[in-house]
Amino acid sequence: MKKFVLLLSFIFVASLTFAQVSEAKQSMSQGNNNGFAIELRKTVKKDVEKAWKKYIKNYEGKTKKNKKTDETFSDNTEIEGMSTNTVDVYASVKESGEDTRLIVWFDLGGAYLSSETHPKAAAMADKMLNDFAMSVSKASIEEELEVQEKLYKEINGDLKDLVKDKAGLESDIEKYEKKIAEAKKKIEENLEAQAAKKEELETKGKTVERVKKKLNDLR
Repeated sequence: MKKFVLLLSFIFVASLTFAQVSEAKQSMSQGNNNGFAIELRKTVKKDVEKAWKKYIKNYEGKTKKNKKTDETFSDNTEIEGMSTNTVDVYASVKESGEDTRLIVWFDLGGAYLSSETHPKAAAMADKMLNDFAMSVSKASIEEELEVQEKLYKEINGDLKDLVKDKAGLESDIEKYEKKIAEAKKKIEENLEAQAAKKEELETKGKTVERVKKKLNDLR
């Protein structure tokens, strides 16, 4: 069962890993700048923002959420393969039904990253977003697996309780059957004792009648 769940999980992770990263100029707090976006299936905005803050910490810098612009800003990140200088990173998460869309802008210092002007650095941006998508999907599956394993344990516990209850009931039946057998034996003994007493009573009754006759003969 667990192997089957893990197989499905692998397929699901793979589908998210190769999600298409799109690139286009998009409006953000610093104007209309080139950004990179990726769709994250069956995710919640709050969870994705939390996961992104955790993920971007791998690149040093200081990260904070700007509630007014609804963006996460990471100041002076160090992204090897993108730039020898520090990079300011802006990220925004948009909800779309059951999915979310993560948009990330990389300010290289005077210019925003694009595949047209920085093809090698843009490949790093693609990798970052795909790696992040992988980490999100893994976390989601791990959470789902934890839930399913908990339910499995609960059901297994219920089954053990039922087996235990059955054993207890069978033990009760065995005790009751033993008591019934003992009661039946006692009934048989009682009937035999009743028969003996009836015979004794009949004999004694005859004796009583004889004694009464003697008494009557003396009168």
